[in-house]
Amino acid sequence: MYTRITTVLFIIIAFVLVNGCTKQASNPIASEGAVEESQLKIPKPNLSYTSGTNNGFFYSLYWEGGSASISFPNASQYPGNFQITYSNVNDVVGGKGWNPGGTWTVGYNIGSLSGSYNFVGVYGWTTNPLIEFYIAEKGSMTGGTYVNSITSDGHTYSFYKQQRVNAPSIIGTATFWQYKDTWGGAPVGQNGKITMSNHVNNWKSKGGQGFGTFNYMIFGLEAWGGKSGSINATVWKQ
Repeated sequence: MYTRITTVLFIIIAFVLVNGCTKQASNPIASEGAVEESQLKIPKPNLSYTSGTNNGFFYSLYWEGGSASISFPNASQYPGNFQITYSNVNDVVGGKGWNPGGTWTVGYNIGSLSGSYNFVGVYGWTTNPLIEFYIAEKGSMTGGTYVNSITSDGHTYSFYKQQRVNAPSIIGTATFWQYKDTWGGAPVGQNGKITMSNHVNNWKSKGGQGFGTFNYMIFGLEAWGGKSGSINATVWKQ
């Protein structure tokens, strides 16, 4: 996650993805080595993580401190719909999308957004090489080295890259790069789109580390620092 996300988040995600979500039939990174539960030393009381599938979409939600929940109030009509509500969280990140992700165009509608947040957009991982990527449609994900700007879907995104050394990841402690594209001005209540191929092609040509095999990719929200709020959004392939 972003540099302020706690170490435990990544350990929990690594455990869930490597050992297998109870609701998923396959594990895309199992060949990279399982992590034994006894090695994780996860402090249980203040940390929660859930993931699974709903109406053909992958979803995940992590929170530390406070409370948070994910539901799917309109998914019977719009399969990619989800709602996240959170209160007084040290950190929360979650959303709905695909496992694995891909270079298709992501359509989205942020139906409602209230309270405080840091980021709304696409978040995901690749392996071989291990890369953590962000596309901020609202809020901002910067830090590290500015690389260049790209124009996509009528917006100009700033591309930053940042190396994480011996940091938690979906495969355990590792050194990897973060790719972060930020626009940040998406309106609420209107359809938007993210042409993933434009971002991936720029990352491949300008990022310096290439781009690996997709792991999971969600459209969602992140908030940290005691924030409270909610989001109701819908995501789809366009």
